[in-house]
Amino acid sequence: MAQPFKPETLVLGLSLIVIGVLWTLANHGAIDLLGTLRRWWPATLVLWGTLELYRTYADRRTGRP
Repeated sequence: MAQPFKPETLVLGLSLIVIGVLWTLANHGAIDLLGTLRRWWPATLVLWGTLELYRTYADRRTGRP
């Protein structure tokens, strides 16, 4: 039987890719990584909240507590 889709796994993988790309660009001087992180860190909270809402909705639909 296939395991249910977990959005956290997808987000973790994509986050690691994004962090790697940003780090590489910062090493080449293309961006200011710390300035970018200072500006965009609230987006991680929004993403986290969205995932929690999605998981709660999906659990209710499938009847899991």
